[in-house]
Formats: sequence, C-alpha cells, structure tokens
Amino acid sequence: MKNIQEFKITQIKELRAYLKEKSMPAGLKKNAALEKKLLAGLQKEAAFKKIPIIDVTTGRFLELICLLTGPKNILEIGCGNGFSSYFLIKNLKDGYYTGIDLNQDRVKRAERFIRSKFPKKQFKFLTGNALKLIPELQYNFDLVFIDAAKYEYPQYIKTLENKLESGALIIADNIFYKNKIFKRETVRHDLNSIKGIKEYIRYITDSDDFSSYFFDIGDGISVTKFIKK
Repeated sequence: MKNIQEFKITQIKELRAYLKEKSMPAGLKKNAALEKKLLAGLQKEAAFKKIPIIDVTTGRFLELICLLTGPKNILEIGCGNGFSSYFLIKNLKDGYYTGIDLNQDRVKRAERFIRSKFPKKQFKFLTGNALKLIPELQYNFDLVFIDAAKYEYPQYIKTLENKLESGALIIADNIFYKNKIFKRETVRHDLNSIKGIKEYIRYITDSDDFSSYFFDIGDGISVTKFIKK
C-alpha cells in the first residue's frame, strides 16, 4: 500500500465554490432561504445533543452526486438526525432510500424530519447494527454513504460487497479525521478510529474491484466506484 501522504488528493476549487455559493434565479431565493433556516435548525439541534453530522459543503456534494447519477437504491450508514439524509433524498425521484443508525431516538427524529419534508419519497429508517442489518436487506445499492463508527469502516465495505450493483458509488466521510490520519503519532483515544480508516483506505485502493478518489471536502471524503463485473 502506498503511504497515505502519497495519494493524490483532488482539489476542485470550482466545485467547492459552487457548493458554497450557488447562483440561482430570484424565484428560488426564497426557497433557498427557507432551506438554510431549516438546516440551521438541525445543526443547532445536533450541536446541543452532541450528534455528529456532516457540514453543509459535504451535504451539497452528496446532493450534487445524487443529482448527477440518479441512484435507484441509496443506503446510508449512520443517518443521525437526518441532516445528511436530507441531501441524499432531496433529488431522489423513483428511487428508494434506506437509513441505518444505532441510536433509536436519532432514527425516529430522522424519520419524522424526512417524512415532513418529503412525504412522497420512498424511504425507511432502521435501528440497529449495520453489520447485522445489511445482510438481511433484500436489494442491492448503487449509492452508499458511510458516516458511522470509523473503526468499523473496513467491516462495512466488506459486508457491502455482496449488496452492491456494478458501478455503485461508495462515499465515506471523515477520511482525513481532522488531519490526524497524516500524523505519525496517534493519541490512544484515536487509535481504533485511525486504524479503521487506514485499513479502509488500504482495502479500497488495493482491490481490483474498486476505483477510488479522495477529495479535500469537509473532513475528507473518499468516493469509490465498485467495478466488479
């Protein structure tokens, strides 16, 4: 495996600018303002309850990926209070979304929130350990977003392999882990998380079944394409 610092980290200034500041017709500005207020409320709730969520830039990245690829079956591992789910479901047309989280209260909150905003979308939220729930799911996925326990990242990707459509995208958050992934020394508290992320990176870059890219967005994102035939 190549040293993590040798990986070419893709910098897309134009994309980042687009994600932060989208120009839009005047008629959409009101909706944008309402959305901003809505998301700010979820962010405030997450901060108060100490629920880890993605930042808005990462959310816009997910939104754009969904808009461009038009996934039919989305899986989110670690849906939290529904903040990231919002961006994944927003442009979902005829597809289906499945969200998983260990925390029952968060799952209920996410489901209420998404149902109130997207009553006509097709989705379900499950409470439990994703490693146990994924094998029981009856369909395959063409888009997966992973943002859960970092030490379990390697197990997630291995468990998912039999549940992926050819060409599926797997997006993992916190790949840089506050840039701690690049440091030579790791404090004891972060050992398992750093080990899990490094093992995940090793797996998706060494396997011929995957093609991966790394983006300096938020806390670092990996976008992996499943290319097994």
